[in-house]
Amino acid sequence: MSDKKKPKDYESAVARLEEITGQLESGDTTLEDAIKLYTEGLEIAKFCDEKLSEAEKKIKVIMEKRGQLVEEDFEPDEETA
Repeated sequence: MSDKKKPKDYESAVARLEEITGQLESGDTTLEDAIKLYTEGLEIAKFCDEKLSEAEKKIKVIMEKRGQLVEEDFEPDEETA
């Protein structure tokens, strides 16, 4: 991030996005500050997207097959992808 360091986790990134959204929606920022906030927001959104992609890859669906528990890779529905 340009003025801020990269968030350490998804939750703090989302919290910062909410702060940025509030500041931009308030209309109390200068044009220059709004551009900086918007740019930071885009970078944080990219970070969040990467974190969600990583988490999705780790998700396993546990299914019972023939009396045994089997782990299979998670495959999202087209509606949720």
